[in-house]
Amino acid sequence: MVIKIKFKLFSNYKNDNIKEKFLYDRGITDPKKYLNLSKDDEIPYINLDNINDAVNILEKHISLNSTIGLIPDSDVDGYCSSAILYLYIKKIKPDCNINILYHTKTKSHGLADIESFDGINLLIVADAGTNDIEECKKLKEIGIDIIILDHHEKSKDNPYAVIVNNQCSVKYYNKQLCGAGIVYKFLQAVDDMLWYEYADDFLDLVAFANISDVMDMRSYETKYLTEKGLCKINNKFLQALINSQQYSMNGKINIHNVQWYLTPLVNALLRVGSPEEKELMFKAFIEQDAWFEYKKRATKDKPAEVIQESIYDRAARLAKNAKARQDKSREKSVQMIFDQIGENPTDKVIMCDVSEILDGGMTGVCAIKVAEKYNRPCLLLKKYYDYKTNTLVFGGSGRNINHSPIESFRDLVESNNQFNFAQGHKSAFGIEIPVNNVEKAKEIFNDELKDEDFTKVYLCDFIIPEYDVNESIIYEMTKFTDLIGQGIEEPMIAITDIEVNRDDITIQGKNEDSYCFKIGEIKFVQFKCKDDNSVMDWLKNSFDNVAKINIVGNPCISEYQGIKTLQFIIDDVDVLSTSFEDIEDNDEDEDESW
Repeated sequence: MVIKIKFKLFSNYKNDNIKEKFLYDRGITDPKKYLNLSKDDEIPYINLDNINDAVNILEKHISLNSTIGLIPDSDVDGYCSSAILYLYIKKIKPDCNINILYHTKTKSHGLADIESFDGINLLIVADAGTNDIEECKKLKEIGIDIIILDHHEKSKDNPYAVIVNNQCSVKYYNKQLCGAGIVYKFLQAVDDMLWYEYADDFLDLVAFANISDVMDMRSYETKYLTEKGLCKINNKFLQALINSQQYSMNGKINIHNVQWYLTPLVNALLRVGSPEEKELMFKAFIEQDAWFEYKKRATKDKPAEVIQESIYDRAARLAKNAKARQDKSREKSVQMIFDQIGENPTDKVIMCDVSEILDGGMTGVCAIKVAEKYNRPCLLLKKYYDYKTNTLVFGGSGRNINHSPIESFRDLVESNNQFNFAQGHKSAFGIEIPVNNVEKAKEIFNDELKDEDFTKVYLCDFIIPEYDVNESIIYEMTKFTDLIGQGIEEPMIAITDIEVNRDDITIQGKNEDSYCFKIGEIKFVQFKCKDDNSVMDWLKNSFDNVAKINIVGNPCISEYQGIKTLQFIIDDVDVLSTSFEDIEDNDEDEDESW
């Protein structure tokens, strides 16, 4: 089934400055200011409710030589948040006894699934915990003080902990700051109260967490803190991750490269790594120097050898290996899910039981692929027995599509009264639903969304006919790489009515699933074409010599062996028409020669 592509302009905003138009189209109303952010764009920490109380509690326990407990939550933001706290506290009080409490299950969050809190006087929960009311009550009853530094929305009041949370603070208008960002604000307050200047030392981890937790980079404060953190990478594990991805990142440390080449490595280890591997990675985050023997495989040029490997290089290598395992497993699992759903699902929200296909750590990463394929929101469900209620329930993950007509998929799920909960971000969250409620939930979604059209529409900065293709405009848009981040999508251009001759097209790739052609000095490439790709279908199954096509994609500069080439990476293509060569004249000529 070949699906016709649709595209439209972001807006009709008129501005000769292409960069400013690019930003305005993505919701930046003052592009000039956005391009010149400063310290003034930070919001004072005092605007966070309860922050002074939280500082006072930490100061009290440090003076009492208390044992402090930290829980690294099971994602990048959680690990970065707890790492910042550990490193900061050790900096101001090197002999402080800090216990790291690890979750016993892969995707647990907050205070759930912690084996023991024995010996803890103060528990600091970062990037989670706001809604863990019952757990906090039990700990408070046995004399444990609790500080929660979180950025998730609350469902109920929690009187058993001191909560610092931007979502619960009316005066703190930036709701696009991750857990590590809230920790940073907390440490700014500690700095001021105790006369230190250490908080800024950990902005690299704040930046990594903001990017990995897909915080909206249209927030001035979030963007400023992230850019500032990327300017100076202090953390030894982050340095090792960057070194391991030098080829892919080409020495460029920006939001886009961190999001594409670093975040997936850490996420993969958290999803499919062993408890020992995850603990080792956290020790790398908190810079607990250690060395290991590592046997390098033999190559054509070198025999196998045993080398000394730092904990940072080891954790980075384990993360890369985990990513490779995850990708292999995901590819196989996603295809099984596709087969189960079929080609043309009619439900407005994909709800699929993957109990026999996936383990719990893979539902989110696979849900993304399912949502992309069917271009509609997706819930992947895994069955388990809830011993609290003595019922069978589904747990799982929800993911929305880009440019979805549904602003908050999580809120839509929460409003569907068949679910026990939907917790997390607007487009990426965890859910629980009784097994017997699934069909009713589908009915409700189908009714509420009956008028929604999920046809994919590409939002473009420019729509240009072939005859008007301007190399300078396309080249100019390759310079926007450092601006790209969540909410600031990469440049997108549609080029219409391109006439391309099959003789000018080169088939590429090991599996012959890519092609390229040129217009002027611009090389147009589409990689790893799917079965329904209309250009590949024309090339393989038609005798027509010329095709007229529309394309959408984004420009870039490709560099190979020191040679730079202006490229246009095709995201999608549509063959509008084809034509035969004038073979009648050729046939007459051939007849005469006989």
